[in-house]
Amino acid sequence: ARKAEQQAGAEPVAEEAVDPRKAAVEAAIARAKARKAEQQAGAESVTEEAVDPRKAAVEAAIARAKARKAEQQAANESAAETIDPRKAAVEAAIARAKARKAEKQVVNEE
Repeated sequence: ARKAEQQAGAEPVAEEAVDPRKAAVEAAIARAKARKAEQQAGAESVTEEAVDPRKAAVEAAIARAKARKAEQQAANESAAETIDPRKAAVEAAIARAKARKAEKQVVNEE
């Protein structure tokens, strides 16, 4: 009986989801609704729990610290991503050439 129900339930879904765009849109809408419901439930529980002003201040400070840390990590990651490997290789080659040239000048002066 369960298998029959599952198969019967699965067939209409497959027929409705023929268009991948519609399926993607429906999935996105469902995710947005779930996220909104979760945020509302989370907001209600936070206001009930944060009655003590000290706890609220501590939680706010922790949230600010976490946000600051995430921002710094994002800045570090973006800085690492902006370095082009080709440019770095060219700069290293230039530095090696300058070092060789300086070494030759020192040898010639002696």
